[in-house]
Amino acid sequence: MTQPDTMHANIPLTAVQAGLLRRTRRLFCHADGRAILVPIDHGLYSGPMDGIEDPLRVARAVLAGADGLLISPGFARAIAAELPARCALVMRVGAINDQSPVQGYEAVYASVKLALRYDADWLVHTLYIGGDQDAQAIRDAGVLVEAADRYNVPVLLEFLPRDDGWQPGHVAAWARLGAELGASAIKTIYTGDVESFAGVTGGCPVPVLVAGGPAGGEVADLLQLTDDVVAAGGAGLAIGRRVWQAPDPARLLTMLGGLVHCQVTLAEAVEALGAGQEPGRDSHDVR
Repeated sequence: MTQPDTMHANIPLTAVQAGLLRRTRRLFCHADGRAILVPIDHGLYSGPMDGIEDPLRVARAVLAGADGLLISPGFARAIAAELPARCALVMRVGAINDQSPVQGYEAVYASVKLALRYDADWLVHTLYIGGDQDAQAIRDAGVLVEAADRYNVPVLLEFLPRDDGWQPGHVAAWARLGAELGASAIKTIYTGDVESFAGVTGGCPVPVLVAGGPAGGEVADLLQLTDDVVAAGGAGLAIGRRVWQAPDPARLLTMLGGLVHCQVTLAEAVEALGAGQEPGRDSHDVR
């Protein structure tokens, strides 16, 4: 994981460099270079979902502990008055609905200019790797990064497998692919253990965020995941349902943030939360 650059802090930046740096640091605003991003864009894919029926309610529940919100243009409009200046707006510009008969390819539906009209700090786009549409998906991602670069907007590329046949080496290759395409950060799945995920972060020169996955399971497992991600050099979490479907999203985010920024130990976080069962349904969907 790349840490914030302090070596050249006294060298004047061009307007281009300054704009990109400001937007990048809106999300990665902590000195350790790590962040917690909370996606609330699931309605694009799955329609109405428990916990995000009301965009204002969910935004208010998570804003205290989130460094950024991952959001659609429609929800960005709905919560504009509530979004504090310190919180990064990460706008999703591509989607596929779960009702579509053809899955595995996410169409870009929004332009960089549209995102900037909403004062977005970052763009995010997902590539589902492992199918016959990989070439088109990579081409789309490259075009998006190039377009965003013209306006000094960082891009978060998300890489997800199309099926369960992936290996840790695949995840490392995807993360490196995203960095080579020009992404400023990567979002992907956890590989299951610290050693293999260290191979992902060690081969990727930009920050790597881990997707939280579906709600359900033990809170202690989520805390362990967070601790392991940091130990492996990860840049933090992009965690949605496991936060906003929790009984107390703000408290859970406080503990997750403490782990991400090494302010609490795993044992302290487990004790503080009681390490009970997470609500929600099990699912293979890791968004």
